[in-house]
Amino acid sequence: MIYRSALNGDRPGSYQLATRSGKTTINSGETLEFEQYVTGYGYIQTPKLQAYISTDAFELEKSYILNSLVRTDFEGGFKLSWGNQKDKLSPTGFTFLMQGMSCEDGDESTMIFDALSMSKNPILLSEQKLDHAPFEYTLKTKKSLSPGEHYIDFYLTFFNGERWVTSKERVSFKIRNIFERHAKKISALAVIASVSGILRFIVAPIYNAFF
Repeated sequence: MIYRSALNGDRPGSYQLATRSGKTTINSGETLEFEQYVTGYGYIQTPKLQAYISTDAFELEKSYILNSLVRTDFEGGFKLSWGNQKDKLSPTGFTFLMQGMSCEDGDESTMIFDALSMSKNPILLSEQKLDHAPFEYTLKTKKSLSPGEHYIDFYLTFFNGERWVTSKERVSFKIRNIFERHAKKISALAVIASVSGILRFIVAPIYNAFF
């Protein structure tokens, strides 16, 4: 089986993780959600994803990662989709060997192959959302998590046909402090205070003049 049939698909590969984030400024106790894809092209063998996540930041029992490829056969063909497996966080984070499908005995199982069979376009299945992203994270933050910037480091390691390489992806998120959480209320109080000051400045001289 030729997994990557576009021009130079057999040359040393270049890959990295690509993160798609939504809301990254949240309150402590809320849930951080984001997606990850694997983008690039060329030869790749034995890819591995390693995430280091602080257990002080998230509630392990309420946090999980959707991943893995599933093939659904039907009359006349089949459908591929992501999200076949739901994994909890471990105390050290998350490790995933990027296996998926192999069509012939002896082929390495992989999730990184052409989106269309025998395509001349270097578009991979791991770059596309099929029901789910290749990796979908739902991470419940602890209510005790301190305000400020936090981050999660991800490492993609693979053999590119000539040597082993590792690329790093950092996902950042921010926990609001008490002033940011209550910004609207504080702004409203500031407006009321300003209006009260203006009224006092205007009304007091008039009151004194007449009474």
